[in-house]
Amino acid sequence: GSIYTGAAYVAPRTQVEQVLAAVWAGVLGVEAVGTQDNFFELGGDSIKALQVSSRLMQAGYRLNMKDLFSNPTVAALSPL
Repeated sequence: GSIYTGAAYVAPRTQVEQVLAAVWAGVLGVEAVGTQDNFFELGGDSIKALQVSSRLMQAGYRLNMKDLFSNPTVAALSPL
């Protein structure tokens, strides 16, 4: 089921946002991740962050862990 975090669901627009949202949803075990959803409010932690990083690397994206912690939404993270 979906977890209500107080953020309105905003669908990913760009390819990077779509990839990030799909990876987060897979790692976090949620149905859908919006661009404004907070990774940690959805149940993310440092171990799940590492899983996200490795999946993104397989998809050809490089994720700096520091960026995820300081920008824990898809919208904030996607430009990085």
